[in-house]
Amino acid sequence: FTRTAVGADGKVSQSAQVAAGDLAELDTGVDVTGVFDAQETWQWIDPADPARTEDRMGQLHLYVSGMEQVGGDASGFSAVQQGSGTLSAGRGTAGGTTGYYLPGSLESLRVWTGAMSSDQVRSQVLESPDSI
Repeated sequence: FTRTAVGADGKVSQSAQVAAGDLAELDTGVDVTGVFDAQETWQWIDPADPARTEDRMGQLHLYVSGMEQVGGDASGFSAVQQGSGTLSAGRGTAGGTTGYYLPGSLESLRVWTGAMSSDQVRSQVLESPDSI
């Protein structure tokens, strides 16, 4: 799950991504939920100089079958990001070229306004309508 910021020249200027730790089982359905919280702040620590830190904006969260995935490249953004580009599902774009296609199929896609908490993802997205 990747979130990018594009500069005035149309090129990706900043990005953040998070990925699942394990590969999904073949020929089975998997519920995947990605959340980008533009207002969530966190502190980046320079791996080469732990005394050097920066406040960053925006945090990605990825849930696979209800379990939040940890890790990834949480490089974040230097300012709040308001999306204004195209939403892509099952593909990616780099260097002006579209590729990185999902090796599978999407059964359904839902887009929510605003960032959801872990509890909201579990109760509103992952639970079946019969159990709510």
